[in-house]
Amino acid sequence: MANKQFVPVTGGLVISLHKRGIFKVLAISHGGQTAAIQSFNISKQQLLGKPIEDIPCDTLLPFEEDSSQAAARIVREATEK
Repeated sequence: MANKQFVPVTGGLVISLHKRGIFKVLAISHGGQTAAIQSFNISKQQLLGKPIEDIPCDTLLPFEEDSSQAAARIVREATEK
């Protein structure tokens, strides 16, 4: 069976092979070859810093939060409020 390549979508959360952190996809361009991304704070649900443009889509991977990370984030968010 062929290995499916991840295709980022606008508004999706991704990680990068070359940059540290979680990013939100702002736009896809050049026929789906490159993306504009921006650092994203998952706990506060807000964008950080400035957009980064022309990131090759084949260097982006889906952001997948496991259940223990999600539980820790939910507890942290609840205690901060």
